[in-house]
Amino acid sequence: MKELVWKQGDTPIVGEYLELRQACELGRHNAGSAAKGLSGSLHCVTAKVGARLVAMGRIVGDGGMAVTLVDLMVAPDMRGQGVGLEVVERLMSWCRDELPRSCQITAIPQPGSYSLYKGAGFEIRGGMALTLP
Repeated sequence: MKELVWKQGDTPIVGEYLELRQACELGRHNAGSAAKGLSGSLHCVTAKVGARLVAMGRIVGDGGMAVTLVDLMVAPDMRGQGVGLEVVERLMSWCRDELPRSCQITAIPQPGSYSLYKGAGFEIRGGMALTLP
């Protein structure tokens, strides 16, 4: 595995966030909405190789009753090396240390990544989502 530098609580800059999102073929955001969203993070985990952001995940929510793991992304060339699992484990460690025991932690995994979340203790439950046009 390439040399990864992990950071806890390190919110990525908008440009590198958007680049990673594009590399992962996730939906597009404009810089303004990305900046607002990133600034609302309760916690963020990043991994870089040199100056390049190659993985990240963040936690959003009220920090008391409900939070959601979002933006779990791993660059395509870094997949299959346990990087995604490490991001989830680091986020969950923060949750265990910082959130009340009664806080509900949710995630909306991309198809194909359910096993990653199930390995971290998540259960599949019904839910819905809507992205504004």
